[in-house]
Amino acid sequence: MSIYLEIAKRNILRNKIRYGLAILGIIIGVAAIGAIGIFSESLKSTVLENFKDLVNEVIIFPAYENGYYYIDLKTIKKIKQSPYVATVVPLKQVTDSVSYKDKKISAIIYGVEFRNLKDLSFKVRDGNLEKIGIVVGQTLAEKLEIKVGNKIKIGKNLEKRVSAILEREGARFDINPNRAVFLPRTLFERNYDVEWTIVIVKVRDINDIEPFKSYIDDVVNKKEKKISVFELKIILERIERVFTHVTLFLLAIAGVSLVVGGISILNVMMMATIERTREIGIMRAIGASKLVILKIFLLEAAILGTIGSLFGTVFSLVAGSIIDFLILKSVKYVFAVQSLKYVLLSAAFGILTSVISGLYPAWKAATVEPIRALRYE
Repeated sequence: MSIYLEIAKRNILRNKIRYGLAILGIIIGVAAIGAIGIFSESLKSTVLENFKDLVNEVIIFPAYENGYYYIDLKTIKKIKQSPYVATVVPLKQVTDSVSYKDKKISAIIYGVEFRNLKDLSFKVRDGNLEKIGIVVGQTLAEKLEIKVGNKIKIGKNLEKRVSAILEREGARFDINPNRAVFLPRTLFERNYDVEWTIVIVKVRDINDIEPFKSYIDDVVNKKEKKISVFELKIILERIERVFTHVTLFLLAIAGVSLVVGGISILNVMMMATIERTREIGIMRAIGASKLVILKIFLLEAAILGTIGSLFGTVFSLVAGSIIDFLILKSVKYVFAVQSLKYVLLSAAFGILTSVISGLYPAWKAATVEPIRALRYE
């Protein structure tokens, strides 16, 4: 093998520019696939990270299709008695006006036990959830120019000071606090006569979701469906599936550049076969078999693919880091296992493409007749 390797290296070094251009095609293809794979995986991980605290969350609504528009206290007690439940957060809600000074907008008003706000994984931008007061979302606060300590008016009669402002949340499937106001349950009930409209349940483990749904069917909805159970895990699985399809589509587009690189190797190897016809004839005349000639040419293609893939992986990591930083403002997922998987796959495809591209030229060289090759000028 060392002899074949030396011959292959000599042949490559004899035409540095030609082989260098062929390697460049592989570098571009491998770098494109790797960089796109890194960015797609980083984007997916960033999106899913926003929902990591919600994977074991279940949302319970009234069964509107059966004429139920509220969830009664008896049902909530049964939900809390489930052995699979870690936290139960019932909420009441209405839509009402919120005003501060001369500004007024419509918002969702929630009534909730304040000790349960932390269970909803909201983050506080300003203020303190421990204080008894009113909590508002960041979008609402910005539109009304509210700060912690300001007294706002809700509806016609209720006026209270803001004790905390929540950070802006991205897409959520339970409740979105951005344009909402949260009142302590007792304060809410003194001003609004409504029942519970939504219950957010966090099960002990993600594997408890199915048993919990069975519990609801057997205990709460046994005679008639009173509540509907919506699990966020399904949404997350669909998001991941969509990202997988998009990634495959983008990789297919990037793969075109790798195919072009493979064609350039095919072209270079064919030219090498024609130029070295006499040399091949001499090798065959002194006893080299067809298999030996085949190995030499395939080894050349493999070397080109390996060099191109190595440089391509480096460039894919650099390009992936730049893209992640510019778009996601973070590079923490560049060296994640899932991202590196795409880098390694792109390198493997680069080498495989090169070897496949070298098959026909290698076969062409191996089947040259020694007598005709020796006469070739």
